[in-house]
Amino acid sequence: MAIEIREATIADIAQIIAIGRDTYRQHFADIWRNMDTFLDQDFSCAAVTACVSQRDKHRYLLAWKENELVGFAKLNLDTQLPGQAGHGVELQKIYLTRAAVGHHLGSQLLQTSLQIAATLQRSYVWLDVLKSNHSAQQFYRRHQFTVTGEIPFSTDCQEIGMWVMVRPLTAAELAMTAPTELTSLVSAS
Repeated sequence: MAIEIREATIADIAQIIAIGRDTYRQHFADIWRNMDTFLDQDFSCAAVTACVSQRDKHRYLLAWKENELVGFAKLNLDTQLPGQAGHGVELQKIYLTRAAVGHHLGSQLLQTSLQIAATLQRSYVWLDVLKSNHSAQQFYRRHQFTVTGEIPFSTDCQEIGMWVMVRPLTAAELAMTAPTELTSLVSAS
């Protein structure tokens, strides 16, 4: 079964919004009483369009399986964490449908994100993950991320908190030469 990972275009905005809202509900409904305000802000047409349109600042990577959008990653390309040398890429989101979890799509999106960071000569990739999301923490640890701090996060019904996790890029990764224009990466599952 072929997996395609490609960068989002303006034509993909409606699908990003739909899958973003759906996957967030699938995975995080239990931490909210009413998540609509959050989703309306995070996945508004204006917010997603702004990110897709500003390739120098953001990238959405889309994961397709059998011509169906089953997940995505959102990257913020030039960020700096206090206490970290150099600039990094923030992996702001990896969202997969429940049916796509466990099929290595998250790993493929993460590897593509690391390749983009290396191509841009960033020193590290970082993210924040809910303290209560143990499976995601384990996933990121398997990919050499370590906890370096914590930040507050609350929903409309609870204070949860988030771990900040960082994965430095190695000299070998930074030495890789890859095209700066990422339009399509295809692999098999």
